[in-house]
Amino acid sequence: MSGALITAYRSFNNILKHLPVEESLPEILLRVIELTEKTFNYRQTSILLFDKNTKKFTPFTNKNRHQLCRERFMVNPNKIHFESICEKEKIIISEHITTNNEYRKYYSLKTINSVSSCYGLPILSSSNKILGIIYSHCSQNSLMTDNEYELLEMAATICSISIEKNIKEQELNYIASYDCLTNIWNRRAFYRQINKSIKDIKFKNKYIIIFYVDIDKFKMINDQHGHRFGDRVLKKYASKLKQFNNEKTGAARLGGDEFIVYSEVNCLIEANVKKNSILSELNKIEIDGVLITASIGSYCIHASKIQDVSIDSMINQADMCMYKEKHLSRSL
Repeated sequence: MSGALITAYRSFNNILKHLPVEESLPEILLRVIELTEKTFNYRQTSILLFDKNTKKFTPFTNKNRHQLCRERFMVNPNKIHFESICEKEKIIISEHITTNNEYRKYYSLKTINSVSSCYGLPILSSSNKILGIIYSHCSQNSLMTDNEYELLEMAATICSISIEKNIKEQELNYIASYDCLTNIWNRRAFYRQINKSIKDIKFKNKYIIIFYVDIDKFKMINDQHGHRFGDRVLKKYASKLKQFNNEKTGAARLGGDEFIVYSEVNCLIEANVKKNSILSELNKIEIDGVLITASIGSYCIHASKIQDVSIDSMINQADMCMYKEKHLSRSL
């Protein structure tokens, strides 16, 4: 085994050792590219990431080092027929691009910039699903040595582990932040986001308004029409609230039939406009001929006073206002 390959092994092992606690996926992939190119410096390395939603490959780029990654990328991802290529689970292309008939239909040679040989390996998940492709390019016709091939396999393995780790982290973050039934924020995410908003407006002449939303007679709706119908009602209200989400407004399900919304506003007039727009969306929703209404309470506070009030206190104030609104509507 060559000294270069031994050094590469150690470097890849170092990446793996620190993978659980350090670095983002873009930084790890960039390290893989740099390490592969450093070991065999007459080749260039690029990575394509597979998007399972669009069924397309996209070039990996690092936001902080965008140009560096773009310069390395030499194969047009739009010309890749991923299903045929990735089913092979082997080296893609060969040492002579222009004479390899097997892959000619998959690539437009005009889109390969000064590359005579190009090797690629599918990046496969632990369940053998395609995650991407890692490529090694060379400006001359060149047969990949056993050492180079082994290095490319190591690089593909590191990429696979890193991408799968990132996917799992995203899934866990989603589960931790979103209500499983309605797919809007849960209580934990709401507290996190409103804390950010509070920090943002502390030194600004703005207000935060909280809206507490309660579906009227929800228990009776469940009893009369069943829990599946009740779930449809909750999803409907959640979808209505999601329409208000933007960088200054966010909605969450606190639990049961109770939802909460916060919004940054510039003045009390804007707060009332926001409240009326939410009321118009949520009041008198009809599902399968059943008319459903909601009660909404609000609490508004200026940035200059917000440090004296806890988030729980703000929510309780909006909750109390909602019950007053509900009691008032019943007495009319």
